Amino acid sequence: MTFQMTLTATVMGLWATTAAAQTTVVTSPCQPETSSVTAADMAQYLAGTWSMSAAGTGFTTGTNFGSVTLAADPETGQLTMSADGMSVPLVPMGLARELDEPAPDEPDFDMALEGLSGGGLTQSEIEVLTGCDRPMRYWWSMGSGNRRSWGGIMFVEPDMASGFMANSAGGSRSVIYRR
Repeated sequence: MTFQMTLTATVMGLWATTAAAQTTVVTSPCQPETSSVTAADMAQYLAGTWSMSAAGTGFTTGTNFGSVTLAADPETGQLTMSADGMSVPLVPMGLARELDEPAPDEPDFDMALEGLSGGGLTQSEIEVLTGCDRPMRYWWSMGSGNRRSWGGIMFVEPDMASGFMANSAGGSRSVIYRR
């Protein structure tokens, strides 16, 4: 009887330790409104090397090809995007935050889903095509004045994202990212 009680107590102790140490597992960049996924969880999920094709729009011509690295800071959970020796923090839109954590600043440019889809798709069209009714979006901005660039990224599938980038000189590109 004592052996059985000891075994049961040991198993219960292990179970409690394992349950307390569990972290959120992210399986998709598409998260429901009630998701417990945090910005740090999503940053870890999206981290890695992504190929990029950026087709010029408006006055910008040609298509640029390259790769970008998304990296998650293990201490802060901040997601950054790096390419060609430059790095910029990505600001999440719509992820759960701790109650005492301030909301990130809103971008001063349009982050509507239609602009991020590349083809001007509406939210309902994106949902029909991908099954995602709430795509994860990030925005970035760097520089100031007449030397400023900005953009947005929308992750709709585990290995695909779309978005745009623009600059103060009037250049703009529609961007597709693939992992």
